[in-house]
Amino acid sequence: MKMTKKTIFLLSLFLMVLGTVNVNAQVRIGGDIPPNASAVLDLNPDNVSDASGGLLLPRVSLTTVDDPDPFLSHERGLVVYNLTTGNDLKEGIYYNDGLRWHPVLSSEPVGGLDFPIIFLRQPGKVWLGDTGSLIDTMYVELFEKTPTTTFQWYKRDPGTPPVLLAGETSDTLFINSNKFDLLGLTALGKVSQFFCLVRNGSQTAISGSGYVVFGPGAWLANGKWINIAPANLGATENNLADQLNHIPSNAYDKTVYGDLYQWGRKKDGHEDRTKQAADAELFYKDSEFGVPVDSLDVNGQIEYSKTGYGKFIMHAQGTYDWRDYPTDDSDNTIISPSDKWTWANPVNDPCKAELGDAWHVPSSSEWVQIHQNNTWRWYMDGTSGYEIKPGGAARPTSFFLPAAGYRNRSNGEAVFTANGYYRSSDVVSNTQQAYNLDFTSGSITPMSVASRSGGSSVRCVSEY
Repeated sequence: MKMTKKTIFLLSLFLMVLGTVNVNAQVRIGGDIPPNASAVLDLNPDNVSDASGGLLLPRVSLTTVDDPDPFLSHERGLVVYNLTTGNDLKEGIYYNDGLRWHPVLSSEPVGGLDFPIIFLRQPGKVWLGDTGSLIDTMYVELFEKTPTTTFQWYKRDPGTPPVLLAGETSDTLFINSNKFDLLGLTALGKVSQFFCLVRNGSQTAISGSGYVVFGPGAWLANGKWINIAPANLGATENNLADQLNHIPSNAYDKTVYGDLYQWGRKKDGHEDRTKQAADAELFYKDSEFGVPVDSLDVNGQIEYSKTGYGKFIMHAQGTYDWRDYPTDDSDNTIISPSDKWTWANPVNDPCKAELGDAWHVPSSSEWVQIHQNNTWRWYMDGTSGYEIKPGGAARPTSFFLPAAGYRNRSNGEAVFTANGYYRSSDVVSNTQQAYNLDFTSGSITPMSVASRSGGSSVRCVSEY
């Protein structure tokens, strides 16, 4: 259709209006039917789907893929048609991701040298030991590359833009204490993320994230790290080498074994491993029930003035708890305690009392993840137990869990120091039991069901 001067004037006026006001509804240019429901702007000169005409993108001359020129800055989502070639550029459509320009590739790559960037190996998990003095590596491996393939490593912390690591331009990132300032590894136990930007001709790909940390601890799921106290609660030996080489004098030796806690109780003296069954400090209750509710304070602890305060509560009968919980009379089901009576209450948590607010008794989920994401090796040359290594079996030991045994709920004896029994903070609902991490030389059960009235070890943890 031939356009008259009046038509051209009205169209120009319409476009000027579009350029000076906000249009909050869907807009169609061309045809006389409503715009497509999925489109904000519908360009179609006719009322048919195969009509002629298209979108003409801004034609610009880019300088390099890293230079925003001719624009003032990189802008994520900007799309242009580039007219220049050279400096890793070719003529065609480019989009901007906020950091650089990327070509919208055709079926024929530049010079026939572009290969799909397929990662055979992604960055992994790196633990640098207690001090960071270990040398470790993080690297990527491609299915295919050319002499012009380049690598550039970046550090990425959650909620912050990636930081370029100047000079780290190989497929391998070497990490040790000499690079702590460069890599930003300045906090003990802090997890840092790294990734590699790979360019192959006109193609670009970003690797997955690798994780780096140093200090005593263990990996959890999804690259998360948890700090581990260097010794069992109540133990007097914190040095790893001395723990491994110590020969306990008997089951009541707390040097490496530490104390034995009844589940949900705070530190009040009941946990003292050196007390033996015949000691007057142990409180014996000849009943199938535990300490009555009227002897407990609002946090479920034995009141200072009540019989049994600070003493290990023993039972001659079959109860699995040191406290007498009410039951639902309709079906005689044990009513689980509220959080105020558990280690979820900070007042009760012995880890917070001994090590500070950042620490807590591990949950059963944390024990499961520590078991699944780290290497466990049985050790028996001194104190028997498990060495935990955040990596392969040949890696250094991060911490040691001694086979510290437990205190028998019926007679108060400390027994079975060939095995380990470690408390978690979780109860088994509607029972008088809680979850433990239990192990022998040949098996590890991170969610074992255990009595709440028996005495077990506590190893404190904290998240960075």
